[in-house]
Amino acid sequence: MSQEPRVDRDVEIEGEPFALVVTTHHEGPTVARTAIHRQNFARRIGGARFVPRPADADGDYGLAEVGRLSCAMTEKSLAAMIPADGQKSVLVTTPEIVDDAERKVRILTEHIRAVAAIDPGVIFGPDMNVPEEIQNRASHVDGLLDHVTGLSIADGGLSIDHRGYTAEGLVEGIAACVPEGRLRGMTATVQGFGAVGAHAARRLHERGVRVRAVSNALGMIFALDETGLDADGLFRAWQTGGDEAVRAFVTETGGRAAWSDDPDALFSIPCDIFVPAARTLVLAMPDQLERVRGTENKNVQDVTVFFERTGARIVAEGANGPLTNEAERWLEERGVLVLPDYIVNCGGLIGCWVEWEERHAGGRPAGDQLEVMHGRALERVRQTVRENVRELMRARPTFRDLASRAVDRNREKLEPVPPPER
Repeated sequence: MSQEPRVDRDVEIEGEPFALVVTTHHEGPTVARTAIHRQNFARRIGGARFVPRPADADGDYGLAEVGRLSCAMTEKSLAAMIPADGQKSVLVTTPEIVDDAERKVRILTEHIRAVAAIDPGVIFGPDMNVPEEIQNRASHVDGLLDHVTGLSIADGGLSIDHRGYTAEGLVEGIAACVPEGRLRGMTATVQGFGAVGAHAARRLHERGVRVRAVSNALGMIFALDETGLDADGLFRAWQTGGDEAVRAFVTETGGRAAWSDDPDALFSIPCDIFVPAARTLVLAMPDQLERVRGTENKNVQDVTVFFERTGARIVAEGANGPLTNEAERWLEERGVLVLPDYIVNCGGLIGCWVEWEERHAGGRPAGDQLEVMHGRALERVRQTVRENVRELMRARPTFRDLASRAVDRNREKLEPVPPPER
């Protein structure tokens, strides 16, 4: 680290109170922040992500994102019945470091060690640009095993991303809000064909959903006919060759799909189900765009234009905080069902927690012990998301409920009129 960590206690980020924010400075220059939302429990859990800093970003770029993500982790932990506070880490750096595994391991482990020295209850999981290979190496650094989760099977973990825990819960949540038999034949688009989006697209395809388009950092592949994309073939391509292989897959479709170098073109593809599985704040209200572009995501899109062009009926939040609260409300007012991030994308967190609990109790599990743990974790993911979404659906008001509320509000606004004198 280039200087001593900065420690801020009992601070606010965008009006939300945080127990602790730790900031460290590294090469590049890289600024790493961990925000701990509350300290009600002995442990705090959340992922760490590397994001490139735009040239025109302001001095606190990443601060709003780390705060919003940390709050979401608190809600996600509670939704998943996990006794831990929410935390999140955002490491803002250069594009060169984002693509350099060696430097990322060095920076991340320096930051974890600094935060753990201040708060011994922290647990760091994988996130954007921090795959399990990075986590594996961090876990072997002296003293850090208890502060890292989301490892590969070979290192005593559940291989959360490889097995698609988050997507398992996400698709279970989508299915729980659609009447029996109606999912088959619906259409979907997936933003962020990666650790969450690739598995989600494949799982939706298996349930009869026609995947019309998916995007990654390089662009978008989209179907040219009504049958949709070969999501299974795309998934296999992604597994073997990543984003480049997804782009090259166009040549394997026999002219039934095409490629666009603009990943944001996905926001114009008509669909029934939209799965944002890339990053925070991809959709916002028109009057929020300028602020979001300067502080968090320069590629944020206008939610009103998105809705007009896509006609989406369900938005299943695979990423954390992909919409502003105002954008969510605007869509819901137009009849769109928005499945909140911490309700439907908590599968990865559940897997990470189950893995950490097992290892914390007795070292790195292996063999049959890992398979038993995997089955237990997967069932917990599916059951948790299914029950939470069904609870949301039961709570949705009917028009008669809304009409009664309107009548009650009007009654309160009207001044009582005395009866006429006889």
